[in-house]
Amino acid sequence: MQNVLEGVIRALRDELLSRYRQFCSCQQCQDDVLTYALNHSRPKYVTGNRPMGNALTAADMALDQSRAELTVVVFDAMRRVHANPRHTGTTPSRAPG
Repeated sequence: MQNVLEGVIRALRDELLSRYRQFCSCQQCQDDVLTYALNHSRPKYVTGNRPMGNALTAADMALDQSRAELTVVVFDAMRRVHANPRHTGTTPSRAPG
């Protein structure tokens, strides 16, 4: 069993991180964003025929409203993680831009 939204949320997170350089992209922060976003979105599980489940999720994400809703969840996760980072050290993996 797999939550196929994980791949979609990862892609949205990566896209947003490339646009908004003020957010840390260290592995800990990336994982925290993913975890928060997955915990605050409705899961879409598939079993067995994963390619079919992935295709259905991709079709659903093509709808602007579905993508917009998940983008809001991911961006909120990024803001929350940025406000309370758990990474070690004081230097994020990239400088703000």
